[in-house]
Amino acid sequence: MGRLSLRIRLGGLTLLAMIAGAAGCSTGPGRDGGYTAPATAVAPPAGTQADKPGANGVVGVWQGTTLASCNTSSASRCNAQQDVTLTLIQGDKGLGGFYRCAYLTQNCYNMNETGKIVRATLSGTQITMRVQMPDGSSCVFTGRTPNGDVNGGYTCYNGGAILEGGSWRAHRQY
Repeated sequence: MGRLSLRIRLGGLTLLAMIAGAAGCSTGPGRDGGYTAPATAVAPPAGTQADKPGANGVVGVWQGTTLASCNTSSASRCNAQQDVTLTLIQGDKGLGGFYRCAYLTQNCYNMNETGKIVRATLSGTQITMRVQMPDGSSCVFTGRTPNGDVNGGYTCYNGGAILEGGSWRAHRQY
């Protein structure tokens, strides 16, 4: 009986730790505790595209569309499309910028029409950007950036939970 009692106690403690960990990671709409934006953007490694102001660089205004995947989005958001503009700026401490979203076939998720690019990195032609939304959620945009175009994916999170995901395409306007 001693071993069974010990197993039950250890199992109960493990379950309690998992519940406490999950509670610490989850937030609902309008609550604090979501992704906390770093004070500055992270600089890409020296010699990457972000250092080049020409057509092969990523600094500038990217305009395009998002398409919500039916596999990673709620049924009401299946194939939702929005116009998006991501403005990347090279600052003293790295890449950052701004995000705008506008209605195309549906409203922007949770009416988040603006956001701040709080982190952007570039590795070869692969770009990754984290956008902090006003409601505390965040979206990660990734893609390849050859020849002034980007094709990739995005995933939006709140408290560690996936809210929506899909694909995005954009063209660098200037």
